[in-house]
Amino acid sequence: MFVLQEGLVGRCAMERLRIEYGTGYMELIVEAFFPCKMPAMRKAARLINQYCTDEARAELFSELREMADGYNALCGMYRETEEALPTDSPQRRHWRAQFNKTEVLRRRMEGNIRLISGGGRE
Repeated sequence: MFVLQEGLVGRCAMERLRIEYGTGYMELIVEAFFPCKMPAMRKAARLINQYCTDEARAELFSELREMADGYNALCGMYRETEEALPTDSPQRRHWRAQFNKTEVLRRRMEGNIRLISGGGRE
């Protein structure tokens, strides 16, 4: 589950990604695994790009793009909220921290998407 602007909550259409390979399989819970740090993503991307069907990759790509859009909307909402508050207020610092945390997740998601879509390292 992820939160969209104006308090709307989005549900992942793709809950699990099953990657089947020669010696077994791996199931990733999409909401829990993504966005992940790049070392883990490089390992997962190698398996996803090698063993998943084009259809499964396209569905995952669409899901990750939707999650990235949600993070982007949250960043905008947090920035607007922060800018509306007095400069040295504790509330402004709180919303700035929320923005920073969400921006990190958004950037991670962009890197995850790039690796799955065939792009290179960060």
